[in-house]
Amino acid sequence: MLGIFSWRQLHGKDDHRVSITAASLRGEVRNRTRDYLQLAVISTVMIWTGLSLFFGGVYRRSALANNINVYVVDLDGGAVGANVTRMVLDTAVTPSTPVWLQNHDLNSVDAVKAWVQHSGWGALVVNPGASARLESALAGADHYDASAAMTLIESTGRQVVAEMLYVSSALTTTAQTVARQYAQIQVANFQATDDPAQQQPNYAALINPVGFAAVDVAPAGFTMSPIMSTFGYLAILLPIIGVLIMWKMTSFPFFARVRFCDLALMWPVLLLGLALILSFYQALAFLAFRGPNFNSQALTYTTATFFKFWFTGTAVAFSLGLWLFNWFLHLTPHTMALPSICTVIPNVLSTISTFELAPKFYRVLYAMPFYNGSSLILYILTGAHPTIGRNVGVLVAEIVAMTALLTLSIWIRQICVLRGISDAHGWFHGSRYYHSHIPYYKDVRADAEHHAESLPPRRAGVEIVDYDDDGVSLTTGNLGV
Repeated sequence: MLGIFSWRQLHGKDDHRVSITAASLRGEVRNRTRDYLQLAVISTVMIWTGLSLFFGGVYRRSALANNINVYVVDLDGGAVGANVTRMVLDTAVTPSTPVWLQNHDLNSVDAVKAWVQHSGWGALVVNPGASARLESALAGADHYDASAAMTLIESTGRQVVAEMLYVSSALTTTAQTVARQYAQIQVANFQATDDPAQQQPNYAALINPVGFAAVDVAPAGFTMSPIMSTFGYLAILLPIIGVLIMWKMTSFPFFARVRFCDLALMWPVLLLGLALILSFYQALAFLAFRGPNFNSQALTYTTATFFKFWFTGTAVAFSLGLWLFNWFLHLTPHTMALPSICTVIPNVLSTISTFELAPKFYRVLYAMPFYNGSSLILYILTGAHPTIGRNVGVLVAEIVAMTALLTLSIWIRQICVLRGISDAHGWFHGSRYYHSHIPYYKDVRADAEHHAESLPPRRAGVEIVDYDDDGVSLTTGNLGV
């Protein structure tokens, strides 16, 4: 078996070959060098485009954190609520921290939780009765729970990275600062009384008057949550890219022989089937490795959850497959990677970044299939920040638009094939790599015109040859009858 790779099998094979430096190859080497330099320039543009899109979306997020608003809600109505609210609102505003505002419209802790889960980033709540409990403890009551004074409410299911890096840290840091300042002020006031020795307060309440408890109303802070949907969709998209390239390279006979209406129906159906299969595998992988126990505090994982997960992945994969195939049908092989880079990187960026933490240009990423699919998945798994109508609407609109555009692309591609404008690999007529057995339509027209000019001119009259020896004459009218 290994004998076919032996050098002896190549004996004499190089006898009629020349060196790469031979004079007869100089023109070809020069052309190839020019092509490789052009490819290097194209690769540089691809790299810079992709990296610029990525780093441009994340490099300033620490400087734009104050685009996020978090709220303080005073449900106490007493001295504790007023003092805590004042301390929170007096917190220095920096570009790397969210901005604190006060909400006067909510009247219960449950209402604040529902609001944060639906549309807010986070809130610091001064619980009802905080002032009364502290006053009772300072008057000598034995039991006092400082953590009942404030509740920190967050929703990591809205956007995991932003919640973890900025919102959660801002809530915790502010609450700790307020607790420390409140304790210092209270101890100073106690020491300034006329006869502190005669007072018998609860010293635990004196030195730790306000504490906090944290509540995550839509928990998604488990280990894989920031990258779960990102890498799930990426695992679907990469095989689709490989299949689309193969379809592009092997579809020349179809465009040459199959009707347009059949092609316009065949490719979307094949893409939909591929998206269904790959997204089904993704849903099975998620179920197998994490399943219902991916997060003990999240929503119950049911059969309906599995199908929602599956069909959301199908919509994402189908829209991206249609988008990329539109490009692949018309691009030459050496530029085919550009739309892949410019598609993959913005889609990945849309799931790991937050648009409030990026320049306004990146709001266009709201249209990315990865973003809309990830938002749906986070809502399905956590119930946070419901934007179902917008997410589903964007995905459906993209599928419809890309299907219509693919129909046009198939029509253009078939015309290019039938007229010899492009070959099987996508090289266009005039390129040194172009090779098609279908003649170029302008050459066919020129050949037809040249052939018509070479034909003898048609006579204006009819020449009659009359033979007198047979007694029949067309000239005299004697037909021998």
